[in-house]
Amino acid sequence: MNLFPQLSTSSIASTVNDQVLTIVGLGALALVYYVFLRVVRSAWLASRPSRAAHRWGASHLFVVEPESMSGRAFDLCDDLTVGRAAGCSVTIDDNHVSQMHARIFHRGGKLVVEDLGSVNGTYMNRARVIVPTVIGAGDRLQVGDTVLEVA
Repeated sequence: MNLFPQLSTSSIASTVNDQVLTIVGLGALALVYYVFLRVVRSAWLASRPSRAAHRWGASHLFVVEPESMSGRAFDLCDDLTVGRAAGCSVTIDDNHVSQMHARIFHRGGKLVVEDLGSVNGTYMNRARVIVPTVIGAGDRLQVGDTVLEVA
């Protein structure tokens, strides 16, 4: 005895199949959106500057000249000392560079360069650094014959 004479077994199966297909389709669509959002998020995170760059406007110090040292990079997350001495963070084999030539450090959320009493001086954008001076992305430092760029 059929309690619902207007519904046949085939129409119930068809309705259930349609509902299952709708649910599977919505699940697949949700998965596509999830993957798309993950790709967009990854691209966005990769394009963001590093935490140091966000905080101080720069994240690395690159050697620009001489050609033989070009491309060397130093992380600006920590304070750096520049000189010929083996204990310096940035060791430069240049006769015009003092053993302890300059230091780059963070003060009040800013990146600062200071000459450490070097004989030949430290230059920022071709101007001699006399007092501790704030530096940022794009600035060029010269110690001896070596040119470094903040990026």
